[in-house]
Order: sequence, then C-alpha cells, then structure tokens
Amino acid sequence: MDGAIEAVIFDVDGTLVILPIDWDRIASEVRRVSNGSVKTFLGFIARYHETEKFWYIHRLLEEEELRAVENMKILDNAPSYIASLCNVKKVGFVTMQSRKAAEEILRRVGLTKCADVLVAREDAPTRAVQLSIALNRLNVEPSAVLFIGDKIGDAIAAIVNNTNAIIIMRGSVNMKVSDTDYLDEDLEVFGIHVVENFNEAIELARKLFNI
Repeated sequence: MDGAIEAVIFDVDGTLVILPIDWDRIASEVRRVSNGSVKTFLGFIARYHETEKFWYIHRLLEEEELRAVENMKILDNAPSYIASLCNVKKVGFVTMQSRKAAEEILRRVGLTKCADVLVAREDAPTRAVQLSIALNRLNVEPSAVLFIGDKIGDAIAAIVNNTNAIIIMRGSVNMKVSDTDYLDEDLEVFGIHVVENFNEAIELARKLFNI
C-alpha cells in the first residue's frame, strides 16, 4: 500500500494534547443558555452553530482554552512524529477548539508549518463536516487519507467521509456497551482501527499504510 496515503489528518485535543478545561463550568453555561434543550458542549455546537448563543459560548470557552494552553499535556510525544511526517505527506488538523487556541497549541509544539489545513470550531458544527472541509482544502481523495482521532464521533466522521481511520481510546475502556453490542466489533465492520495510545496508532499506521 506504499504511496496509497497522501495526507494524514489529526484531531488535536485528546489526540495530541490534553487541555485542563473546566468542563463543568462550560456544561453548566451550555445548559443555561440553551434552556436545558441540550446537555453537552458538542450537542450545543451542532444545534446552535453561528448563532448569538454559539458565539457567546465560543468566546467563553476560548478564554478557558487559551489559559489552559499554558498547562497543556503533550501526549506520547506526538508532535515529534508529526514533524517528521509533514516532510513527506500533507498534514491537516481538525478541532472543536477555537482557531486561536488551536493555532497557539500548534505554535507551542512546533507544528505551525506542518499545518496544510486547520479546521476549527468556527468553521463547522460537527466533526463530520470539519473532516469534509479538510478533505476539500487538501484536495485529496478520501481513500488516500488517514484520520487519527480519539472519539466515537471521529470514527463516525471517518465513516461518513469514506476515509481510513485510527481511533485512540485511552484509559479504561469497556468495549461491551450492552448485553448484545460490542463497540470494537461495530467499528471493525466499518474498517475503523482502535488503539490505546498515539504510539500504537503510529505503529499501526506504519504497518497498514507504510507511513
């Protein structure tokens, strides 16, 4: 499969770094602003994107994000691998962080010049749409792209956009989600690979895609 992958797209928070965000505060404000119609941040973004309510939460969270960048945790030496990768492949980033926060993260980890494309919270309401935008801007076929993320939503976005994907599930993960359903089995049906950390993701990428 050498040469099959032309671009690699990465999620940022949770995949490359972790930001110490006060999510309880954000979730509380999301519920207040939406009058309880949504319970989660991502659900709020999907429903209220580009409305006045969205921009209010966006600015509130951006302040949190920029403060959190000061104390972010870099995961598995991920920037080092990406820095070498961007010499041979197109590289993109998608994030539900603000553009300003994402740009600051990439600057601090030395990856600004590696970003052929950066799609942030302001650009799209869901990860699936973000990934679609990134594909268009990179001008590559979905089958020639590997997406590395850390959420089930990332897996769904990859399936919707027909891209290859590796999903990092850190910590204690119970693949049995009900008496009749196993998460890893469902994802494997759609060609989604699951690993436990970024280093495993890279090992698998090398094995499957020679990158």
